[in-house]
Amino acid sequence: MGLPAGWRRDVRGAWRAAVGPTRDPRAVARGVAAGLLVAPTPVLGLHTWMALGLAAALRANRPAALLASNLSNPLTFLPLVLLDVRLGTWLLGRPLPDLAAGSSVLARLGEALLAAWLGAVVLGAALAAAVYPAALALARRRLAAAGADQSPSSPSGERSL
Repeated sequence: MGLPAGWRRDVRGAWRAAVGPTRDPRAVARGVAAGLLVAPTPVLGLHTWMALGLAAALRANRPAALLASNLSNPLTFLPLVLLDVRLGTWLLGRPLPDLAAGSSVLARLGEALLAAWLGAVVLGAALAAAVYPAALALARRRLAAAGADQSPSSPSGERSL
C-alpha cells in the first residue's frame, strides 16, 4: 500500500526543495544519512533537533535531513523502539527485559533504555550506510535532469525545477 496522493505530493515537493538546482548532491545524501541515523533513536520529539544539529555538523542538506528523520513519526515510533530494544538486547547477549510490575522496574527500564539506544545507534548507522549511495545517485540524477531542463531563454541562466 502506497502513500496517499497528498502525502506523495508533499514528500515529492520536499525532496525537490532539498535537491534544488544549486544543491550539492553529496550534501543532500549526507542529509538523508544524518536524518536516518537519528530516526530510530528513542527520543520522541527530539528527532528534528538532532537531525538539524547533525546536518549542521556534517555540512549536510538540512531539508533532506529533516525529511529522512521523519521515518520516525507517531505511527512508526513504537515499532522502531521495539526493534531497537530487540536489536540492543541481542547485541548485548541479554534476554529481553521483563517490565512487569515488580521491585526492580526502574532497573529493568534502565536496561531496556540501554538496549534501545544501542539498537538505535546500530540500526541508524546501518540505515544511513545503506541509503547514502541511493540518495547520492538520486540527487545526482535529479540535478542532471534539472540541468537538462535549463531554459536557454532565461536571462540569469537559472535552472528550473
